[in-house]
Amino acid sequence: MTDHELQQIAFELGVSETAFVRRVGDQWSLRWFTPTVETNLCGHATLATLHVLLTELGVPDGEFFFQTRSGTLTGRRLQEGLLGVDLPRSYLEPLDASILNGALGDVSEVYQAGSQSALCVVRDYDALCGLVVDPMSLFLVPASIVIAACEGGPGADASIRVFAPRLGLAEDPVTGSAMCSVAPWWAERTGAPVVSVRQASSRGGVMHARLFEKNVEVAGHARTFFGGDLRA
Repeated sequence: MTDHELQQIAFELGVSETAFVRRVGDQWSLRWFTPTVETNLCGHATLATLHVLLTELGVPDGEFFFQTRSGTLTGRRLQEGLLGVDLPRSYLEPLDASILNGALGDVSEVYQAGSQSALCVVRDYDALCGLVVDPMSLFLVPASIVIAACEGGPGADASIRVFAPRLGLAEDPVTGSAMCSVAPWWAERTGAPVVSVRQASSRGGVMHARLFEKNVEVAGHARTFFGGDLRA
């Protein structure tokens, strides 16, 4: 398929990210598209791809290698039904909160998180859930992905919401790639290399992350909820 056809499929499906995978030798080529653009990294769609390969296509267990725009990503089955993928960690650099132009209200800390993301710390879980965000205001923030985070939340160490209007997503329901930033932030804050994170979107989700020197292992559960055939 051409890039245009892949983008059109993602547009028609209308979900936050659509993954396209194909075998290349003993590895896999993996690409991700929002309804409007191709992206460099998507954690939850990578977990979903790993789930489909293992449970729907019958690929044998083992270490999976995905060739992507962000380099080679690895994935595997973990204990207790979890799947894990290794994503490149982000390094945090403090920023002045004025870059947000008040788009997230009162924030205590703002960080540049890699080349595309901003991590913004809000007061608590109630403040996080109460955010009413104008996508146009966030569009003017110099970051493709804006992560609002706080300590705590129901059944989790920390909670987040993720906004990406520059990628065609007003708010992402679950964002595995956000763990590339949240895990280093949590480790700096608490000294703990592991963190459980609740995404407080309308759909919601819980992820687990473990920080390593160069990578973050992101773990979660996946299940198949529909299947079908694509007809041109």
